[in-house]
Amino acid sequence: MKIKDLLKDSAGSFHAMEGDQTVEQALKMMSAYSVSALVVRTEAAMPGIFTERDLVRCHILFPDREIKGIPVKDVMTSRLIVAEPEDTLEEAMGMMIQAKIRHLPVVSEGRISGVLNLEDLVAKHVGALTRELHYLKDYISDLQDAAHD
Repeated sequence: MKIKDLLKDSAGSFHAMEGDQTVEQALKMMSAYSVSALVVRTEAAMPGIFTERDLVRCHILFPDREIKGIPVKDVMTSRLIVAEPEDTLEEAMGMMIQAKIRHLPVVSEGRISGVLNLEDLVAKHVGALTRELHYLKDYISDLQDAAHD
């Protein structure tokens, strides 16, 4: 299955914020939407992403500052690892595992068109494996029935 097919199933939707908004605002937004990552729009051609791990980095980089005074662009991940709609789910999972990331932006025509999380990919992959297992069980059952006839 390709990523573009997964995006059709409403997976990959994302929320965005401006880079000059604060870490506190990001956390409130993440809590309100029950998400663990936000796309961050900046002046750069490619946006960044702010995740729960970036919050940890925030406390390390600015141990004496309050999060309400730290712009999210100062702690976001700006060097993104991205997938394309034509990539397969297996390729996307491989990228995420190798890079040790849980969120993978999908870029189409130079713009982020979705953000996949590891949970989306695993759930879809497990579903496909479960369907294949049921098919194989039915096939074996049919073979056994044919052998008895």
